[in-house]
Amino acid sequence: MQIRSQVLRLMATPHADSRFHAAYLPQSIAAATGCRPHEAWEALWGLLADGLIYLDPERQPASDNWRWKLSERGRRAVEGGPWEPYDPEGYLRRLRRQVPDLHPIAYQYMQEALQSFNAGCYLACSVMLGVAAEQVFIRVAEAMVAALGDSAEKLRKELDNPKSSQNARFQALRARLEPLRNTLPDDLGDNLTMDAVADLLRVTRNEAGHPRGRAVDEDTAYTHLQLAARYLGKMTALAEHFTRQVAARSTAAGT
Repeated sequence: MQIRSQVLRLMATPHADSRFHAAYLPQSIAAATGCRPHEAWEALWGLLADGLIYLDPERQPASDNWRWKLSERGRRAVEGGPWEPYDPEGYLRRLRRQVPDLHPIAYQYMQEALQSFNAGCYLACSVMLGVAAEQVFIRVAEAMVAALGDSAEKLRKELDNPKSSQNARFQALRARLEPLRNTLPDDLGDNLTMDAVADLLRVTRNEAGHPRGRAVDEDTAYTHLQLAARYLGKMTALAEHFTRQVAARSTAAGT
């Protein structure tokens, strides 16, 4: 699953021999990654299909000497920041490493969001991203209700009411979180994070997920994917914070 990312890095290496014949770039890929020859070819054709690389004949009559080259999108994938949607394998690998407690359903929808993005389906990407954000939000809200008890009654009622909008639930969570912000570790409840999560839920879930004819362009989907991992990580950590409070209380009660 990691071959594609390594192929992109290999192709970005100065003076790398990227000629088409099996003895050139495909062989270099197999040597660098330990993959089998057919896996090197699968990675190359897959990257071609995704628009990350292309074949340049370079006026060579024999296809053996045609060169695999990075497209502009491929260069962005190689040179991008730590959350680069054009490199879905790298993105998901970092997500697993940095947010190991991310809910499996949220992770699944993040996979779908990245696949949709790289297929050019930006509206579908936004809907999938919104579902992931919603799953993480629900986890935080439920953990808060369990940890805070009666003082989170309003939030509990919003969660239990099937007619409550996601915005009403979010505002109830935020109102209850506000007086606790200074007691939370690592600025988990900072306003910037809350605003970003609210925006993800509003734009990607509420607006993109309803048949209003609203378009989602590549830049918007790209930006949301770059930001989403950070905020999903923070919200997951916030849920874990409240879950630990419940566990500590149970332990204390049992002693």
